[in-house]
Amino acid sequence: MLEPNLVTLDEMKSYLRLERDDIEEDADITSFILAAEDYLKRATGFKFEDEQPDTAKLIVKLLTSHWYDHRSIVSSSHVAVNKVDFTVRALLAQLTYTHVEGEEE
Repeated sequence: MLEPNLVTLDEMKSYLRLERDDIEEDADITSFILAAEDYLKRATGFKFEDEQPDTAKLIVKLLTSHWYDHRSIVSSSHVAVNKVDFTVRALLAQLTYTHVEGEEE
């Protein structure tokens, strides 16, 4: 299995307020992190291999958290979906227009 590049499993479990020694959902969380990183890279066109901007990490954490909390295809709360969608789009726009690949923050 691939290893996450921007956010580690331990960082994500801390963000989700999960116990680090509880490994039951590690595979799911890792797959959410990898999907969020792939989404970020495709949405911005950046690879994030050498640098890891805080905004990029936050986007991965927000997406992963959202997917972790809303695992079904249907949500009972459109408000939560819309807030995450707006936040992620705003951060993606900022990152896309301000980040220069190969330049440290």
